[in-house]
Amino acid sequence: GTKLEDVSFDLRDGEVLGVVALEGQGQDELFEALAGMRRAAGGTIAVDGREVRFRHPADAIAEGLALVPGNRTDGLLMQRSVKENIALPFSAPVKAWGPIDRKMERKEVDGAIARLQIDTRAQSEVQRLSGGNQQKVTIARWIATGARTILCFDPTRGIDIRTKREIYQLLRDLAGQGHSVLLYTSELEEVQLVCDRAVVIFSGRVVDILPAEIADEPALMRAAYGMARADAATGATPDAATVAGAPS
Repeated sequence: GTKLEDVSFDLRDGEVLGVVALEGQGQDELFEALAGMRRAAGGTIAVDGREVRFRHPADAIAEGLALVPGNRTDGLLMQRSVKENIALPFSAPVKAWGPIDRKMERKEVDGAIARLQIDTRAQSEVQRLSGGNQQKVTIARWIATGARTILCFDPTRGIDIRTKREIYQLLRDLAGQGHSVLLYTSELEEVQLVCDRAVVIFSGRVVDILPAEIADEPALMRAAYGMARADAATGATPDAATVAGAPS
């Protein structure tokens, strides 16, 4: 629609790509479009160089793109157990009433719980878990089901410092295993803590793409307010290869 225009970028295998923007600059619409929650009026999304179209979140999930929403209650069945929440996508491919491979499901779910160190002492209901453990459950769901690209929208908001560090390490581990992570964060210091590069959006446009080593808070804030990067006077520009493509 009218919210986004010229937001081209590449998301590479094994990369954590940060998205930085002030409130209301189009980041919500970007993630919703990539997650199949909103139909784009134009432009293209390509996965492995192949153009795809999403009419529903299930279309995005089928292409390996899964959303971890900022509001944890949007991504969880709060009155169901940890294991039920993580196992939920395993029932999606079942076309008719019939058996689910419970042995496989249990193996994948238990592996995700152990990998993310989720506290399951209150697993009778997810709503009894801490905010950090609830967020881990949302991420664990997509790890268990093998999503290639995780779309994380401000995943550490309202979470204690220790759990934040665990999530940072988890995202880096995912990248190390070849997954791609698109991470919107409202906490600018997280970019250099966890990201490889940062895309800055202002007024619905990508205005800069910075490698993490120079994406400190002053540089990000300048770009977020639509100001040119300090090195622009020297003729330096963002890496053209990172700007040329559509999200993948």
